[in-house]
Amino acid sequence: MKPKKAYLDELTTKSKDYKVKVRVLEKRRPKTSPEKGTKMRGALFADQVGIFEDAIKRNRVYEITNAPISPLKPEWKTHPNDLDYQMTFGRRTIVLPADNNDGGDDPNDQDYCPISQLPRIPDYAEMFDVLGVVLFVEDHPRVVRTGNDRETKVREIILTDHSTPQPLSISVWDELADDDCSMLIPVPGKFRTVGLTALRVSNYRGFSMSTSMSTMIIHSPVGAKAEALESWMTSHQMALTELQSRVFNVKMPIPAQKNAKIAALRSKKAKTTLQDEKHWLEVTIPAAELHKVNAYMGCSHCSKRSSIPPGSAYTCENCSEADCTTEPKITFNCDISDGTGTLPMTAFSSTTEKLFKMSATDIFHMKHADDDQAFSAVQEMLRLKPFKVQVGPSTSLSMSNILQWVVKQVVIDGANDNASGSVTATQADPSQSQVVNSSKGSQVQTRNSSTPPPKSIVTDASITSAITGIIEPAIATTPVNELSEVTTADSVQPQTHNKLLKKEKAATVAASAPLP
Repeated sequence: MKPKKAYLDELTTKSKDYKVKVRVLEKRRPKTSPEKGTKMRGALFADQVGIFEDAIKRNRVYEITNAPISPLKPEWKTHPNDLDYQMTFGRRTIVLPADNNDGGDDPNDQDYCPISQLPRIPDYAEMFDVLGVVLFVEDHPRVVRTGNDRETKVREIILTDHSTPQPLSISVWDELADDDCSMLIPVPGKFRTVGLTALRVSNYRGFSMSTSMSTMIIHSPVGAKAEALESWMTSHQMALTELQSRVFNVKMPIPAQKNAKIAALRSKKAKTTLQDEKHWLEVTIPAAELHKVNAYMGCSHCSKRSSIPPGSAYTCENCSEADCTTEPKITFNCDISDGTGTLPMTAFSSTTEKLFKMSATDIFHMKHADDDQAFSAVQEMLRLKPFKVQVGPSTSLSMSNILQWVVKQVVIDGANDNASGSVTATQADPSQSQVVNSSKGSQVQTRNSSTPPPKSIVTDASITSAITGIIEPAIATTPVNELSEVTTADSVQPQTHNKLLKKEKAATVAASAPLP
Protein backbone atom coordinates (compact mmCIF):
# COMPACT_ATOMS: atom_id res chain seq x y z
CA MET A 1 0.00 0.00 0.00
CA LYS A 2 1.28 3.43 -0.91
CA PRO A 3 2.08 5.47 2.21
CA LYS A 4 -0.48 8.21 2.92
CA LYS A 5 0.81 11.71 3.67
CA ALA A 6 0.20 12.72 7.30
CA TYR A 7 1.05 15.34 9.91
CA LEU A 8 2.58 14.75 13.31
CA ASP A 9 -0.51 15.59 15.33
CA GLU A 10 -2.57 13.15 13.23
CA LEU A 11 -0.42 10.16 14.19
CA THR A 12 -1.50 7.66 16.85
CA THR A 13 -0.47 4.16 17.88
CA LYS A 14 -2.81 2.85 15.17
CA SER A 15 -1.10 4.77 12.35
CA LYS A 16 0.18 2.49 9.56
CA ASP A 17 1.54 3.08 6.04
CA TYR A 18 2.05 6.80 6.43
CA LYS A 19 4.69 9.32 5.38
CA VAL A 20 5.46 12.51 7.27
CA LYS A 21 7.73 15.37 6.26
CA VAL A 22 9.59 16.82 9.25
CA ARG A 23 12.43 19.12 10.21
CA VAL A 24 14.86 17.93 12.87
CA LEU A 25 14.61 20.60 15.55
CA GLU A 26 16.97 19.05 18.05
CA LYS A 27 19.45 16.22 18.04
CA ARG A 28 20.82 15.18 21.41
CA ARG A 29 24.56 14.94 21.68
CA PRO A 30 25.85 11.39 22.36
CA LYS A 31 26.28 10.61 26.04
CA THR A 32 27.60 7.68 28.02
CA SER A 33 25.93 6.19 31.09
CA PRO A 34 27.19 3.50 33.46
CA GLU A 35 24.11 1.29 32.93
CA LYS A 36 22.59 -0.19 29.80
CA GLY A 37 19.57 -2.10 28.61
CA THR A 38 16.89 0.44 29.55
CA LYS A 39 14.99 1.88 26.61
CA MET A 40 14.14 5.59 26.51
CA ARG A 41 12.21 7.70 24.09
CA GLY A 42 14.00 9.17 21.08
CA ALA A 43 17.17 7.16 21.61
CA LEU A 44 19.76 5.73 19.28
CA PHE A 45 21.47 2.84 21.02
CA ALA A 46 25.09 1.65 20.93
CA ASP A 47 26.38 1.45 17.32
CA GLN A 48 23.41 3.43 16.00
CA VAL A 49 24.84 6.59 17.53
CA GLY A 50 27.71 6.48 15.05
CA ILE A 51 25.46 5.42 12.18
CA PHE A 52 23.05 8.33 12.62
CA GLU A 53 25.65 10.94 13.60
CA ASP A 54 26.15 11.98 9.98
CA ALA A 55 22.86 10.69 8.58
CA ILE A 56 20.57 13.00 10.57
CA LYS A 57 21.42 16.67 11.01
CA ARG A 58 19.79 19.29 13.17
CA ASN A 59 17.66 21.78 11.24
CA ARG A 60 17.48 19.53 8.17
CA VAL A 61 14.23 18.30 6.60
CA TYR A 62 13.49 14.57 6.16
CA GLU A 63 10.66 12.36 4.95
CA ILE A 64 10.01 9.54 7.42
CA THR A 65 7.88 6.61 6.33
CA ASN A 66 6.30 3.88 8.50
CA ALA A 67 7.98 4.63 11.80
CA PRO A 68 6.01 2.84 14.56
CA ILE A 69 4.20 5.20 16.96
CA SER A 70 4.08 4.55 20.71
CA PRO A 71 2.65 6.51 23.67
CA LEU A 72 4.87 9.08 25.38
CA LYS A 73 4.72 9.25 29.15
CA PRO A 74 3.99 12.78 30.44
CA GLU A 75 7.13 12.83 32.59
CA TRP A 76 9.32 12.46 29.48
CA LYS A 77 7.93 15.56 27.79
CA THR A 78 10.44 18.37 27.47
CA HIS A 79 7.93 21.06 26.50
CA PRO A 80 4.18 21.54 27.20
CA ASN A 81 3.43 21.50 23.45
CA ASP A 82 5.02 18.10 22.85
CA LEU A 83 2.67 15.50 21.42
CA ASP A 84 1.47 12.49 23.40
CA TYR A 85 3.28 10.03 21.12
CA GLN A 86 6.81 9.22 20.02
CA MET A 87 8.33 7.58 16.95
CA THR A 88 10.54 4.51 16.98
CA PHE A 89 12.52 3.33 13.99
CA GLY A 90 11.50 -0.16 12.85
CA ARG A 91 12.73 -2.39 10.06
CA ARG A 92 10.18 -0.92 7.62
CA THR A 93 11.05 2.67 8.52
CA ILE A 94 12.48 4.79 5.69
CA VAL A 95 14.22 8.12 6.30
CA LEU A 96 15.17 10.23 3.28
CA PRO A 97 16.47 13.82 3.02
CA ALA A 98 13.77 16.16 1.75
CA ASP A 99 15.92 19.18 0.89
CA ASN A 100 19.34 20.07 -0.47
CA ASN A 101 20.35 22.36 2.37
CA ASP A 102 23.95 21.71 3.31
CA GLY A 103 23.58 23.26 6.80
CA GLY A 104 23.92 21.08 9.83
CA ASP A 105 25.93 20.31 12.91
CA ASP A 106 29.47 20.58 11.53
CA PRO A 107 31.43 22.17 14.42
CA ASN A 108 33.96 23.55 11.94
CA ASP A 109 31.31 25.54 10.09
CA GLN A 110 29.18 27.23 12.77
CA ASP A 111 27.25 30.42 12.16
CA TYR A 112 28.33 32.10 15.40
CA CYS A 113 26.22 35.05 16.50
CA PRO A 114 27.91 38.01 18.27
CA ILE A 115 26.65 38.48 21.83
CA SER A 116 25.31 41.97 21.09
CA GLN A 117 23.11 40.61 18.27
CA LEU A 118 21.40 37.88 20.31
CA PRO A 119 17.68 38.60 20.77
CA ARG A 120 16.66 39.57 24.31
CA ILE A 121 13.20 38.00 24.14
CA PRO A 122 13.09 34.21 24.68
CA ASP A 123 11.68 32.07 21.88
CA TYR A 124 11.72 28.32 22.53
CA ALA A 125 11.92 27.56 18.80
CA GLU A 126 15.08 29.63 18.23
CA MET A 127 18.61 28.45 19.00
CA PHE A 128 21.93 30.19 18.49
CA ASP A 129 25.62 29.35 18.27
CA VAL A 130 27.88 31.57 20.38
CA LEU A 131 31.64 32.09 20.29
CA GLY A 132 33.37 33.82 23.19
CA VAL A 133 36.32 34.29 25.51
CA VAL A 134 35.93 32.41 28.82
CA LEU A 135 35.96 34.70 31.87
CA PHE A 136 34.48 32.51 34.61
CA VAL A 137 33.30 28.95 35.28
CA GLU A 138 31.69 27.80 38.51
CA ASP A 139 34.03 25.52 40.43
CA HIS A 140 31.52 22.67 40.63
CA PRO A 141 28.08 21.84 39.21
CA ARG A 142 25.07 22.58 41.39
CA VAL A 143 22.38 19.93 41.81
CA VAL A 144 18.93 21.44 41.33
CA ARG A 145 15.40 20.08 41.10
CA THR A 146 13.49 20.80 37.91
CA GLY A 147 9.82 21.59 37.45
CA ASN A 148 9.24 17.88 36.81
CA ASP A 149 10.66 17.15 40.28
CA ARG A 150 13.80 15.55 38.87
CA GLU A 151 17.32 16.33 39.98
CA THR A 152 19.85 17.52 37.44
CA LYS A 153 23.09 19.47 37.34
CA VAL A 154 23.69 23.03 36.23
CA ARG A 155 26.81 25.18 36.04
CA GLU A 156 27.33 28.80 35.07
CA ILE A 157 29.96 29.97 32.63
CA ILE A 158 30.52 33.58 31.61
CA LEU A 159 31.81 34.63 28.19
CA THR A 160 32.59 37.90 26.46
CA ASP A 161 33.43 38.97 22.93
CA HIS A 162 34.32 42.08 20.95
CA SER A 163 30.72 43.20 20.40
CA THR A 164 29.60 44.27 23.89
CA PRO A 165 30.95 45.40 27.28
CA GLN A 166 28.38 43.22 29.08
CA PRO A 167 29.53 39.59 29.48
CA LEU A 168 27.11 36.74 28.76
CA SER A 169 25.98 34.25 31.42
CA ILE A 170 25.24 30.73 30.16
CA SER A 171 23.55 28.03 32.25
CA VAL A 172 25.06 24.69 31.24
CA TRP A 173 22.82 21.73 32.04
CA ASP A 174 22.99 17.99 32.47
CA GLU A 175 26.18 16.07 31.63
CA LEU A 176 27.75 19.11 29.95
CA ALA A 177 28.08 20.63 33.43
CA ASP A 178 30.74 18.05 34.32
CA ASP A 179 34.01 17.53 32.43
CA ASP A 180 33.15 19.79 29.49
CA CYS A 181 32.85 22.77 31.84
CA SER A 182 35.76 21.75 34.05
CA MET A 183 38.06 21.90 31.05
CA LEU A 184 37.11 25.57 30.62
CA ILE A 185 37.94 26.78 34.15
CA PRO A 186 40.21 29.77 33.47
CA VAL A 187 43.50 30.67 35.06
CA PRO A 188 43.40 34.37 36.04
CA GLY A 189 45.09 36.43 33.35
CA LYS A 190 45.07 33.61 30.78
CA PHE A 191 42.27 33.35 28.27
CA ARG A 192 40.86 30.92 25.74
CA THR A 193 38.01 30.89 23.26
CA VAL A 194 35.16 28.39 23.17
CA GLY A 195 32.12 27.76 20.99
CA LEU A 196 28.69 26.61 22.19
CA THR A 197 26.03 25.51 19.74
CA ALA A 198 22.23 25.35 19.94
CA LEU A 199 21.76 27.75 22.89
CA ARG A 200 18.39 29.16 23.86
CA VAL A 201 17.73 32.69 25.10
CA SER A 202 16.54 32.82 28.71
CA ASN A 203 15.03 35.59 30.84
CA TYR A 204 17.00 34.44 33.88
CA ARG A 205 18.40 37.64 35.44
CA GLY A 206 16.95 39.60 32.55
CA PHE A 207 19.00 38.11 29.75
CA SER A 208 21.17 35.02 29.66
CA MET A 209 21.39 31.79 27.68
CA SER A 210 20.86 28.14 28.42
CA THR A 211 22.05 24.94 26.81
CA SER A 212 19.62 22.64 25.03
CA MET A 213 19.72 18.90 24.42
CA SER A 214 21.47 19.65 21.11
CA THR A 215 24.21 21.86 22.56
CA MET A 216 27.82 20.92 21.86
CA ILE A 217 30.79 22.61 23.54
CA ILE A 218 33.57 23.19 20.99
CA HIS A 219 36.81 23.51 22.92
CA SER A 220 38.96 24.44 19.93
CA PRO A 221 36.75 26.44 17.57
CA VAL A 222 38.00 26.98 14.04
CA GLY A 223 37.03 29.16 11.11
CA ALA A 224 37.28 32.82 10.18
CA LYS A 225 35.20 34.06 13.16
CA ALA A 226 37.22 31.99 15.61
CA GLU A 227 40.49 33.32 14.20
CA ALA A 228 39.21 36.91 14.39
CA LEU A 229 38.18 36.46 18.04
CA GLU A 230 41.56 34.89 18.88
CA SER A 231 43.28 37.93 17.37
CA TRP A 232 41.03 40.33 19.31
CA MET A 233 41.67 38.38 22.51
CA THR A 234 45.43 38.57 22.05
CA SER A 235 45.39 42.33 21.52
CA HIS A 236 43.05 43.10 24.45
CA GLN A 237 44.69 41.18 27.27
CA MET A 238 44.69 44.12 29.70
CA ALA A 239 41.00 44.92 29.20
CA LEU A 240 40.07 41.24 29.52
CA THR A 241 42.09 40.90 32.72
CA GLU A 242 40.30 43.90 34.24
CA LEU A 243 36.87 42.54 33.21
CA GLN A 244 37.69 39.08 34.52
CA SER A 245 38.79 40.59 37.84
CA ARG A 246 35.45 42.38 38.20
CA VAL A 247 33.56 39.17 37.37
CA PHE A 248 35.53 37.24 40.02
CA ASN A 249 34.89 39.97 42.61
CA VAL A 250 31.15 39.75 41.96
CA LYS A 251 30.98 35.96 41.87
CA MET A 252 33.26 35.46 44.89
CA PRO A 253 32.80 38.61 46.99
CA ILE A 254 34.99 39.38 49.98
CA PRO A 255 32.91 39.43 53.21
CA ALA A 256 32.61 42.41 55.53
CA GLN A 257 33.03 45.01 52.81
CA LYS A 258 32.27 48.66 53.66
CA ASN A 259 28.86 50.09 52.92
CA ALA A 260 28.58 51.78 49.55
CA LYS A 261 27.23 55.29 49.01
CA ILE A 262 24.30 56.18 46.79
CA ALA A 263 26.25 59.02 45.18
CA ALA A 264 28.99 56.58 44.18
CA LEU A 265 26.45 54.17 42.69
CA ARG A 266 24.81 57.01 40.79
CA SER A 267 28.15 57.84 39.18
CA LYS A 268 28.75 54.29 37.89
CA LYS A 269 28.40 53.61 34.17
CA ALA A 270 26.58 50.71 32.55
CA LYS A 271 29.65 49.52 30.66
CA THR A 272 31.61 49.04 33.90
CA THR A 273 28.76 47.50 35.92
CA LEU A 274 27.87 43.81 36.00
CA GLN A 275 24.35 42.40 36.25
CA ASP A 276 25.16 40.41 39.41
CA GLU A 277 26.73 43.27 41.37
CA LYS A 278 25.39 43.76 44.90
CA HIS A 279 26.10 46.65 47.28
CA TRP A 280 25.00 47.36 50.87
CA LEU A 281 23.75 50.79 51.95
CA GLU A 282 22.81 52.17 55.39
CA VAL A 283 19.77 54.35 54.89
CA THR A 284 16.75 56.04 56.40
CA ILE A 285 13.39 57.09 54.97
CA PRO A 286 13.41 60.87 55.44
CA ALA A 287 9.92 61.63 54.14
CA ALA A 288 7.47 58.72 54.38
CA GLU A 289 3.98 59.58 53.12
CA LEU A 290 0.70 57.84 53.93
CA HIS A 291 -0.67 58.29 50.43
CA LYS A 292 2.19 56.11 49.15
CA VAL A 293 0.99 53.19 51.27
CA ASN A 294 -1.24 50.87 49.24
CA ALA A 295 -3.38 48.50 51.33
CA TYR A 296 -5.71 45.95 49.72
CA MET A 297 -7.13 42.44 50.18
CA GLY A 298 -5.25 39.80 48.21
CA CYS A 299 -4.43 36.12 47.80
CA SER A 300 -2.45 34.69 50.71
CA HIS A 301 -0.13 32.91 48.27
CA CYS A 302 0.54 35.27 45.33
CA SER A 303 -0.87 38.59 46.69
CA LYS A 304 -3.12 39.10 43.66
CA ARG A 305 -6.14 41.30 44.50
CA SER A 306 -9.14 39.22 45.48
CA SER A 307 -12.83 39.90 46.06
CA ILE A 308 -13.34 36.64 47.97
CA PRO A 309 -14.52 37.35 51.55
CA PRO A 310 -11.81 36.85 54.21
CA GLY A 311 -11.89 33.47 55.92
CA SER A 312 -13.08 31.56 52.86
CA ALA A 313 -10.69 29.09 51.22
CA TYR A 314 -10.54 29.16 47.41
CA THR A 315 -8.37 28.24 44.43
CA CYS A 316 -6.66 31.34 43.13
CA GLU A 317 -7.18 32.01 39.41
CA ASN A 318 -3.81 33.77 39.23
CA CYS A 319 -1.45 31.28 40.91
CA SER A 320 -3.72 28.18 40.69
CA GLU A 321 -2.96 27.32 44.32
CA ALA A 322 -5.70 25.63 46.31
CA ASP A 323 -6.71 26.53 49.88
CA CYS A 324 -5.83 30.22 49.44
CA THR A 325 -7.43 32.82 51.68
CA THR A 326 -7.91 36.56 51.36
CA GLU A 327 -5.80 38.68 53.70
CA PRO A 328 -4.48 42.26 53.95
CA LYS A 329 -1.60 43.01 51.57
CA ILE A 330 0.62 46.10 51.64
CA THR A 331 2.96 47.90 49.28
CA PHE A 332 4.87 50.98 50.40
CA ASN A 333 6.67 53.29 47.97
CA CYS A 334 9.30 55.62 49.35
CA ASP A 335 12.70 57.20 48.78
CA ILE A 336 15.61 55.93 50.88
CA SER A 337 18.59 58.18 51.64
CA ASP A 338 22.10 57.84 53.05
CA GLY A 339 22.86 61.57 53.04
CA THR A 340 24.65 61.46 49.66
CA GLY A 341 21.62 60.78 47.49
CA THR A 342 18.29 58.97 47.27
CA LEU A 343 16.95 55.80 45.66
CA PRO A 344 13.32 54.72 45.19
CA MET A 345 12.19 51.59 47.05
CA THR A 346 9.00 49.53 47.01
CA ALA A 347 8.46 47.43 50.15
CA PHE A 348 5.94 44.60 50.18
CA SER A 349 3.86 43.29 53.07
CA SER A 350 6.43 41.53 55.25
CA THR A 351 9.06 44.24 54.83
CA THR A 352 6.54 47.02 55.52
CA GLU A 353 5.41 45.25 58.69
CA LYS A 354 8.99 45.27 59.99
CA LEU A 355 9.63 48.86 58.94
CA PHE A 356 6.39 50.13 60.51
CA LYS A 357 6.53 47.66 63.44
CA MET A 358 2.86 46.96 62.76
CA SER A 359 0.92 44.00 61.41
CA ALA A 360 -0.48 44.12 57.88
CA THR A 361 -3.98 44.22 59.37
CA ASP A 362 -3.15 47.29 61.49
CA ILE A 363 -1.50 49.02 58.50
CA PHE A 364 -4.61 48.23 56.42
CA HIS A 365 -6.89 49.85 59.02
CA MET A 366 -4.57 52.85 59.46
CA LYS A 367 -4.54 53.47 55.71
CA HIS A 368 -8.29 53.19 55.17
CA ALA A 369 -9.05 55.25 58.28
CA ASP A 370 -6.63 57.98 57.13
CA ASP A 371 -5.11 57.86 60.61
CA ASP A 372 -2.50 60.61 60.23
CA GLN A 373 -1.76 60.60 63.96
CA ALA A 374 -0.71 56.94 63.98
CA PHE A 375 1.27 57.39 60.77
CA SER A 376 3.15 60.42 62.12
CA ALA A 377 4.75 58.18 64.76
CA VAL A 378 5.79 55.73 62.03
CA GLN A 379 7.06 58.60 59.91
CA GLU A 380 9.31 59.92 62.70
CA MET A 381 10.72 56.45 63.44
CA LEU A 382 11.59 55.87 59.76
CA ARG A 383 13.27 59.29 59.57
CA LEU A 384 15.53 58.65 62.57
CA LYS A 385 16.22 54.89 62.62
CA PRO A 386 18.71 53.65 59.97
CA PHE A 387 18.52 50.19 58.41
CA LYS A 388 20.44 48.38 55.70
CA VAL A 389 19.45 47.55 52.15
CA GLN A 390 21.20 45.56 49.45
CA VAL A 391 20.90 47.04 45.96
CA GLY A 392 21.83 45.82 42.51
CA PRO A 393 21.21 46.67 38.86
CA SER A 394 17.76 46.04 37.44
CA THR A 395 17.49 43.57 34.57
CA SER A 396 17.47 46.48 32.12
CA LEU A 397 21.28 46.29 32.32
CA SER A 398 21.53 42.87 30.66
CA MET A 399 18.49 43.51 28.48
CA SER A 400 19.35 46.91 27.02
CA ASN A 401 22.55 48.13 28.70
CA ILE A 402 20.65 50.68 30.83
CA LEU A 403 21.78 51.01 34.46
CA GLN A 404 19.08 51.43 37.12
CA TRP A 405 19.59 50.49 40.78
CA VAL A 406 16.86 48.58 42.62
CA VAL A 407 16.56 47.26 46.18
CA LYS A 408 17.12 43.50 46.51
CA GLN A 409 17.13 42.90 50.27
CA VAL A 410 16.27 44.81 53.45
CA VAL A 411 17.94 44.19 56.82
CA ILE A 412 16.29 45.59 59.96
CA ASP A 413 17.79 45.59 63.47
CA GLY A 414 15.56 44.84 66.42
CA ALA A 415 12.91 42.96 64.48
CA ASN A 416 9.81 41.62 66.25
CA ASP A 417 10.45 38.60 68.44
CA ASN A 418 8.44 36.29 66.20
CA ALA A 419 10.78 37.16 63.31
CA SER A 420 14.03 37.00 65.27
CA GLY A 421 16.70 35.03 63.48
CA SER A 422 14.72 34.60 60.25
CA VAL A 423 16.79 34.93 57.12
CA THR A 424 14.97 35.41 53.84
CA ALA A 425 15.01 37.91 51.01
CA THR A 426 12.80 40.73 49.84
CA GLN A 427 12.91 42.21 46.39
CA ALA A 428 11.56 45.55 45.25
CA ASP A 429 10.77 44.30 41.76
CA PRO A 430 9.63 40.67 41.42
CA SER A 431 10.66 40.67 37.73
CA GLN A 432 14.28 41.09 38.71
CA SER A 433 14.73 37.44 39.66
CA GLN A 434 13.37 34.19 38.25
CA VAL A 435 15.83 31.70 39.70
CA VAL A 436 17.33 31.06 43.10
CA ASN A 437 20.92 29.86 42.85
CA SER A 438 20.88 26.75 45.01
CA SER A 439 24.36 27.51 46.30
CA LYS A 440 23.29 30.97 47.47
CA GLY A 441 19.54 30.68 47.81
CA SER A 442 19.55 30.33 51.60
CA GLN A 443 21.54 31.72 54.47
CA VAL A 444 22.09 30.21 57.91
CA GLN A 445 22.78 32.03 61.15
CA THR A 446 24.01 30.41 64.37
CA ARG A 447 24.58 32.02 67.73
CA ASN A 448 24.93 31.17 71.42
CA SER A 449 23.55 32.89 74.48
CA SER A 450 26.52 35.24 74.69
CA THR A 451 26.07 36.73 71.23
CA PRO A 452 23.62 39.54 70.47
CA PRO A 453 20.42 38.75 68.55
CA PRO A 454 21.10 38.51 64.81
CA LYS A 455 19.89 40.98 62.27
CA SER A 456 16.78 39.93 60.42
CA ILE A 457 16.58 39.95 56.66
CA VAL A 458 12.90 40.11 55.87
CA THR A 459 11.08 38.75 52.90
CA ASP A 460 7.74 39.23 51.24
CA ALA A 461 6.06 35.90 50.54
CA SER A 462 4.36 37.38 47.52
CA ILE A 463 7.66 37.63 45.67
CA THR A 464 9.42 34.63 47.13
CA SER A 465 6.97 32.49 45.17
CA ALA A 466 8.09 34.20 41.97
CA ILE A 467 11.70 33.11 42.30
CA THR A 468 11.46 29.37 42.83
CA GLY A 469 11.76 27.90 39.32
CA ILE A 470 14.63 26.67 37.17
CA ILE A 471 14.85 28.26 33.76
CA GLU A 472 15.52 25.28 31.57
CA PRO A 473 14.14 21.88 32.61
CA ALA A 474 16.79 19.31 31.80
CA ILE A 475 16.09 16.61 29.26
CA ALA A 476 15.14 13.56 31.27
CA THR A 477 17.09 10.49 30.37
CA THR A 478 17.10 6.86 31.39
CA PRO A 479 20.68 5.53 31.53
CA VAL A 480 21.83 3.48 28.57
CA ASN A 481 25.22 2.54 27.22
CA GLU A 482 25.39 4.97 24.29
CA LEU A 483 22.44 7.07 23.28
CA SER A 484 21.45 10.03 21.18
CA GLU A 485 18.16 11.75 20.55
CA VAL A 486 16.45 13.82 17.88
CA THR A 487 13.29 15.93 17.96
CA THR A 488 11.29 16.74 14.85
CA ALA A 489 8.43 18.96 13.74
CA ASP A 490 6.30 19.13 10.62
CA SER A 491 7.97 20.99 7.76
CA VAL A 492 5.64 21.86 4.89
CA GLN A 493 5.18 24.98 2.78
CA PRO A 494 2.77 27.34 4.64
CA GLN A 495 0.29 27.53 1.77
CA THR A 496 -0.07 23.80 1.17
CA HIS A 497 -2.37 22.80 4.02
CA ASN A 498 -5.02 24.55 6.07
CA LYS A 499 -3.98 22.73 9.24
CA LEU A 500 -0.53 24.21 9.47
CA LEU A 501 -1.34 26.49 12.36
CA LYS A 502 -1.50 23.48 14.64
CA LYS A 503 1.47 21.62 13.19
CA GLU A 504 4.18 23.30 15.24
CA LYS A 505 3.96 20.73 18.00
CA ALA A 506 7.05 18.58 18.44
CA ALA A 507 7.37 14.80 18.38
CA THR A 508 10.34 12.67 19.31
CA VAL A 509 11.95 10.29 16.85
CA ALA A 510 13.63 7.20 18.24
CA ALA A 511 15.80 4.82 16.26
CA SER A 512 16.20 1.07 16.63
CA ALA A 513 17.59 0.20 13.18
CA PRO A 514 20.03 1.82 10.74
CA LEU A 515 18.73 3.90 7.88
CA PRO A 516 17.93 1.78 4.80
